[in-house]
Amino acid sequence: MTDRLIRVSETELTAKQASAASVALVLTTTVGLVGASVSSGTAAVIWAIGTVAAIVGLAYRMRRAPSGTVAVTLLITGIVVLSAGLPAVAVISESRGSSSTPAVDAEHAASPVPDPNSEMRAALDKADELLPGGADSVLRIDIDETSTQVYVLDLAAGQSVYANYSRSSDRWYDPSRTPSRDRGESTFRRADLAHLDLTRAAAAVTAAADRIGIDRSFRHASDGIEVQRRSSDRKLVAAFSMSGEEVEVDHTGALPDNLGLVSVDGFLPAAEKLLRSNGIDPRQPVLGGLSYAVYKPTADAVPHTDPGTVKIDIRGGGRSGSLEETVGTFPVVRLEPDTGSASSAFALTAVTAGGIDTARADLVQRRKVATVDTHAISLEIGQDASSSALRQRNPPPVLHLGLGPSSDAYYRLDGTFVRAD
Repeated sequence: MTDRLIRVSETELTAKQASAASVALVLTTTVGLVGASVSSGTAAVIWAIGTVAAIVGLAYRMRRAPSGTVAVTLLITGIVVLSAGLPAVAVISESRGSSSTPAVDAEHAASPVPDPNSEMRAALDKADELLPGGADSVLRIDIDETSTQVYVLDLAAGQSVYANYSRSSDRWYDPSRTPSRDRGESTFRRADLAHLDLTRAAAAVTAAADRIGIDRSFRHASDGIEVQRRSSDRKLVAAFSMSGEEVEVDHTGALPDNLGLVSVDGFLPAAEKLLRSNGIDPRQPVLGGLSYAVYKPTADAVPHTDPGTVKIDIRGGGRSGSLEETVGTFPVVRLEPDTGSASSAFALTAVTAGGIDTARADLVQRRKVATVDTHAISLEIGQDASSSALRQRNPPPVLHLGLGPSSDAYYRLDGTFVRAD
């Protein structure tokens, strides 16, 4: 009788232990799965090893469990893992993914640092330390992956004061001074940047770079953000350099409206807008020359053209000089009053998309241009410098058209072939 009671008591105790072990096994498996799945690196390894060790220990305790307990436990474990564990992993993983930017995008985005606004503020604060009121006499702020630099003009001394913050050492180094030819018109003030959000601008610039076709897959030594007044026109810009190519925003963070310059379809509309914005009627015969190339590195058969850039030479209408605009950057205007004119000047309206395409189609056939180069256009329009043309009085302008790196010929503006040198 006593032996029976002892055996019953041991059986009941084993059943209780098995029940507790079953619950522990279910919870350990589920929690371990979630922990290992949403962790990374060493933490994930620790979660996995700990979970396996706990499962082995619990399984060892259940070796003397009543018949059927193990099967029921495994069934319950499977149900809980499928109904709770896996959904939890999915939700946590999605939440983590949506709250962070993929590493490759962050690495090659327009901003070389996570918070360029903080870097700009730190540079302005440092400017005030370098000179009394230094933040109102800033020449340049440079932000790149390794450092933030600020240049301040000490006008009284005729010097530029420079300070450099190193990210690796987390400190500003002692400032240095050098003679400077810059004067007050080259500087900007803290207040001038009040509406410049570099973080937001960087996102817009990254999107614009992709539309332009800038290859962001590698870093270039010049990559970073540079805030300064341009030497050509003193316009205050933040220039974002990616893979050696630049995109600008103005002091409010606005991009230039000229992304159409990447292709020949946007060439003439951009040229017309550039003329009109400077008070020049595109119907006026005041153009001494006009050049353009699509945004493609191999579109350089015609010399003196730059990718995604329109250049207009003005010779008449009371002014002379040049207008230049490159995709992603603001126009550069160099015009001066001038009463002279050029007899060979022409109007922008004399140039048509149809004439350019007619010439392009002829050049493709004439030079057996490779398919990859058939739209890699570079062109220059101006006075015909051939000996036969120079013997004429007021010869018509000629279109020098290039496709790809080496195919070119000369055409009338309607696309009629003239010659191939």
